[in-house]
Amino acid sequence: MAIDLDALRAKHAELTKAAGGGNSNDFLNNFYQVQEGTNVIRILPSASEDKEFYAETKIHRVPDNEGNIRNHHCMRHQGENCPLCDTYFALWKTKRKEDEDTARQIKPRSRYYMNVVDRESGEVRILSIGVILFQKIIGAMLDEDYGDITDPENGHDFKIIKVMEGTFPKYDQSQARPKPSEAGSKADMAEWMDSLHDVHGLVKLEEYEDVLAVSEEITPPSMRSRVLTEA
Repeated sequence: MAIDLDALRAKHAELTKAAGGGNSNDFLNNFYQVQEGTNVIRILPSASEDKEFYAETKIHRVPDNEGNIRNHHCMRHQGENCPLCDTYFALWKTKRKEDEDTARQIKPRSRYYMNVVDRESGEVRILSIGVILFQKIIGAMLDEDYGDITDPENGHDFKIIKVMEGTFPKYDQSQARPKPSEAGSKADMAEWMDSLHDVHGLVKLEEYEDVLAVSEEITPPSMRSRVLTEA
């Protein structure tokens, strides 16, 4: 019996969409939604000693033909050749404004995932943040007045303070609460740790050919041969 390659491609696209932040409401419901104002969370430790409490990646945000934005994990960040990075650098070299605008759009941006308890609902959610908030969290953990804020017994809740300046969110005021506290009862912690999401599993690379096809869609025809040659 011959393998149905079209069916396999469809299944691969379905799985990639779920892993890469597609439009599935069920998938998005796993994520903590940061609201404007003060948001209080408790960052949970890793369930495994050989893994960090966070997962790190870089994301290319690529518009499709319908104007939707699709996230693609940067292959270069994971030590692989990345067609989208090749296109990003090539677009900057043209010095054309429209190409620079596209380059800004698809620039690989750092993203960090971690498990947190939503203090309002008590549920475990995935917190997805950029560099600014991550630096705030790591800075607190390196401060001797705080230490490991994920510690279940002597850690600290964290306040994400989101202030909108026009259309851009600012997180400069975010900080760990000064007073250490237990994350919750032993029963709460057991339930939360059993409910941890596989944040490291979120960083799944697509096949090179698939990313190349995405890259070619946003590469001007006159540039395609040069991008491939330089890659």
